[in-house]
Amino acid sequence: MMNRAEEDYIKVIYELTIERKQELIKTTELSDHFGYTDQSVNEMIKRLESKKLVAFIPYTGISLTKEGEIIAIKMIRAHRIWEVFLSEKLNFSWENVHQDAEMLEHVSSPELLDRLYHFLGQPKYCQHGNPIPDLNGNLEESAHLRLTDAQVQDTFKITRVLDSKKLLSFLNEHHIKLYDEYKIIKIDSFTQTISLENKSKKHQISMNIAKMLFGYIVV
Repeated sequence: MMNRAEEDYIKVIYELTIERKQELIKTTELSDHFGYTDQSVNEMIKRLESKKLVAFIPYTGISLTKEGEIIAIKMIRAHRIWEVFLSEKLNFSWENVHQDAEMLEHVSSPELLDRLYHFLGQPKYCQHGNPIPDLNGNLEESAHLRLTDAQVQDTFKITRVLDSKKLLSFLNEHHIKLYDEYKIIKIDSFTQTISLENKSKKHQISMNIAKMLFGYIVV
């Protein structure tokens, strides 16, 4: 049996390796993500390793075993299906779905999730643009190009954002949403800002925010 904390670690390890296209992640990446001490993270990794859910190579990194990957896919699939349901059917705003989806993912039976998935029309992405894996772990392509990777005069389409409540509240306040397209007008290295515009809006956002917006260059 696994407890909720162990399931959360497994899920985050999977998400970070997929998001960053890395085979291994470092314990410091987990410390940064959770805000835990290195000692706390190391203790959890040892526990997961003893359960044969992760493989740990000292001074190199961590990866999921096949069993750990199966559990991670199940958790991520459940979480993102619930996010779609809460947003589309119960009108939760995208900055407020995470916590409830986090609780629901741990208590959902496979039958409930399967029915919910088909009820929602078999969505491919959650409300933040993250792909929803199928039962075998297959998933649609996830956007990895950051807004900060774009150049002046590029037109950038936002297709994924990090699931950060502060970020999502900021985007709501400035009416920036998924699938918006913006032309890059100016990149100011001194003020660390990027100026964007489309037919109806102009924005100046920080590099820190731009790093959390993903998509592709429209050609």
